[in-house]
Amino acid sequence: MHLVDQFVTRREQVATAGLSYLAREYPPVREVLGALSAVDPADRDRLLYRPEAVAADAQGRPDIVGERGGERWVVVEGKFWAKLTDAQPCGYLRGVSEGGVVLFLCPSSRIEPLCTELAERVRQEGLGFDEFTPDGTGLQVMTTSGRRHLVVASWPVLLRRIRAAAAGDFPQLDFEVDQLEGLVGRLEKELVEWSRAELEQGVTRGTFRKAVTTAELLFDGMDRDARTTRTGNPKWVDRNGVHFRARYAVGGLHLYVGYEPEKWSPDFPTPLTFGIWSPDVPQELKQPLHRAYSGLAARIWAASDFPGPGFTPAHEGATWWWGPIPVAADRPADETRARLTQGLDELLGTLDALR
Repeated sequence: MHLVDQFVTRREQVATAGLSYLAREYPPVREVLGALSAVDPADRDRLLYRPEAVAADAQGRPDIVGERGGERWVVVEGKFWAKLTDAQPCGYLRGVSEGGVVLFLCPSSRIEPLCTELAERVRQEGLGFDEFTPDGTGLQVMTTSGRRHLVVASWPVLLRRIRAAAAGDFPQLDFEVDQLEGLVGRLEKELVEWSRAELEQGVTRGTFRKAVTTAELLFDGMDRDARTTRTGNPKWVDRNGVHFRARYAVGGLHLYVGYEPEKWSPDFPTPLTFGIWSPDVPQELKQPLHRAYSGLAARIWAASDFPGPGFTPAHEGATWWWGPIPVAADRPADETRARLTQGLDELLGTLDALR
């Protein structure tokens, strides 16, 4: 059960719960959220906010809902790196009143890809064809059918708006916003940035959580890539100390990305590994695939910030071909993500060319 506890990123839930609390307690927060919708300005302070709301005639379970007189005007969904659910955003949009707003809060580095994904879902569901437009203050805004607004913003942008609306007249609110800013700041950083010390020390409770979430970035890239198809159970499984989230087919080849804590050490400073289940490989492709795979794994490891044992490929007849995915140390979040994305693209390109 201790593994289950460490896989759960409860602080993400704490962030949205904290915002829900602020909306219930402080008029400036209600003003900021209500102003994103077309609700009568006189009614912004009268909206009642509640967390994880479910209505019989609405889809999904939004993190926060602001409503009045049975009408849902504001829906807030906090996203760090979790994927969109089936109800997002279209089920939420259908559940708000005409002129209502659905607000997604996410890390600044996720805004662009999240807007792309949300816009595509809106178009597929026939709820609108507009693009997201920046409003000049950090918000990305799209108007969908029924004058319902879809807005994407980073947590810092929203919290700055709240602080400006309070104008120093609510000292306790300023203190609460400070606390929430600290929380979401740590969440954004911990999800994608690694210090050298963390990579060298191996598994602790904090690094375990971060390793899982970093792996989720790769899974998200796998899910989005047109060259892959996810197969099997999408939940985390443990196979002899190697934790896998899902299996992906690239043509007839099966690729795994996972977390292997037993190998994580100062001499092997990466929590992430990938592998191919070689019995799935057609006999005529085994030799060229193994050669390409071995070269790719060696190049990925050579790009690591750490000296180490490198990569020693298993022999061609092995049942499992395995390699490390080094994580950048002491680098900005955008660079860490870019390096992971580049490595994944090269890996998939190699496999796709040999299928």
